[in-house]
Formats: sequence, structure tokens, C-alpha cells
Amino acid sequence: MFLLCREGGGFILDIYTLLSGIIEPICPCFVSEYPTDTEKTYPYVVINFPNSLPNNSFSDNNLLEVDVWDDKGTDIREIETMTDNIHFVLNNLHYIDAKMQLTIARNTPYRLKLPDEMIGIQRRQLRYIVKVYKIEGVI
Repeated sequence: MFLLCREGGGFILDIYTLLSGIIEPICPCFVSEYPTDTEKTYPYVVINFPNSLPNNSFSDNNLLEVDVWDDKGTDIREIETMTDNIHFVLNNLHYIDAKMQLTIARNTPYRLKLPDEMIGIQRRQLRYIVKVYKIEGVI
């Protein structure tokens, strides 16, 4: 998939905006962080950028983790469908605007089934490398 978007704010805000536009149609409860004092609405998706490494003088590699949560007990159809749909859109995504070019590709391992301490809660995690290339003369 290739997206061409208008000029916007900082890199990380642009990436969150892009991901929100992609994930919210698949799972309306999309958050960058779920407050611990808020009752959770299932299913939901949380994204995280745990680290960023400089690739060279004009690009960065960012690890993106997409956590998908559901409370359907042993019925895995909903969580697997959401996880598949998110992966289908994110994997090999190419995005460009006036300040940057971005590519998203799956990391290894890219799909994990993670246990949760609460009975009946299902969790899947998708992992990607997000390469962000700064466009010269703009930043």
C-alpha cells in the first residue's frame, strides 16, 4: 500500500495519526496508551514504540508493537480476524509526505500469542520495523 499525505506536525505525531487512520476502522477502540484507572472496552488495540535507533544520518529505525486485546474467552475468531486485518494493511506500507518517507515491514518474530493473567482475555502482538527517512531541506 502507498499513501501520499499532506504536510503535518512532528514525525511521531504524524506516525500516530497515520496508524490511527488505519487501525480505527478495523478496531474502533484504538489507543496509544490505555489508562490504568479506566475500565477497558474490548476489543481494543494499543500501539507502542519501545525504541528507536538511528539508521544513518537521514533515517531512523523504530520498533512498532501493536497489541490486540479481546475478552471472548476461547473464541479466537474475532481477535484473529482483527490481527490479520491490521497486519494486511500495515505490512509493507509505504507513506510519503512533504517531510518524510516511511516504510513499515514486519519484524522477526512478527506475530505473537501472549498470555494474560486474567482468565478469558486474549492478546496478540504484531511487531514491525518502521523506517523513517527525513526529506532533506525540510527539517
